[in-house]
Amino acid sequence: MLRRSFLGAVGALGATAVPAPAWSQASAGAVSELKLVYGFATGGTVEAVLQRVAPGLQGEYAQNVRLDSRPGAAGLTAARQVSSAPGDGSVLLTTPTSSITLVPQIARGESLRLQDLKPVITIGSAPLCFVVGPAVPAEVRTLRDYLRWVELNPELSGFGSPGVGTGSHLIGAALGRLAQVDLRHVAYRGAGPAAEDLMSGQLPAMSMLLGNYLPRAATGRLRMLAITGATRSRYVPEVPTYAELGFGLLTELENYAMLMPASASMAQAERLADLLRRHLARPETVKSLAEIGVDPVLDTPEDLLASLSREFSMWREVVEKAGLKRT
Repeated sequence: MLRRSFLGAVGALGATAVPAPAWSQASAGAVSELKLVYGFATGGTVEAVLQRVAPGLQGEYAQNVRLDSRPGAAGLTAARQVSSAPGDGSVLLTTPTSSITLVPQIARGESLRLQDLKPVITIGSAPLCFVVGPAVPAEVRTLRDYLRWVELNPELSGFGSPGVGTGSHLIGAALGRLAQVDLRHVAYRGAGPAAEDLMSGQLPAMSMLLGNYLPRAATGRLRMLAITGATRSRYVPEVPTYAELGFGLLTELENYAMLMPASASMAQAERLADLLRRHLARPETVKSLAEIGVDPVLDTPEDLLASLSREFSMWREVVEKAGLKRT
């Protein structure tokens, strides 16, 4: 499968070992076993980001690093699990920040507070995009074309996302509300399965992260119609932003963050953030993240905390203005 060859194949769903480089030597204060938890099925951008971050933790921070997929509730399940984990630095959460700033606002049942987790660093940011596949006729070339086509073909109005409550879901749902077109959400347990259905023509359209599109773009089977952001993306400069097309509310980028349980100390968070900033600044890491449309963000735990608070308020405005309800 394309995603396996591109991502380097993490293996089956569940905890997956990240082999240490031959030159890596564990430091005396390193965590023995580090679990990097993420809340989506394998084959998506979050996993791809982790594969690029994990080598920077192997050796100096941890003797052994494992990726642990815990899909459910659009990443909220994994966030809850990490929030109650030991605060000794052996369990970390890597997540799209919408999973902890947006999902708790629209998900039913037990929620999550921002103070349940300790911010470490924003790994990087990436835009969200709206993409159609071979189920949509080739003459549909623009977002306006697509919206008109959906009105004429309501039985094909489905758009996929990695899960209910994700940023991808909300952007697609808000697009339908703002355009006054009935777009039907189809929730998946991760971006990988949804993208495969999009490629095969079983799913007409998908709201997705740019990193899920780029490795599949060369097939020619997908067409991107719009992208979030204040300006066009350097990775797909030919694609207009939602704002250019009259949907100025849909500008938010998705951030990928690393967080610890709230019981971890600030000293632990700052040490880890310093280590990751050095790793993210390396040219080879920057190049590797660019392959999946992610630009590194070299911030601090304090910066991330402030960003999460702003993002929570921003998503609340989108939810209210788009008339979206709890699911």
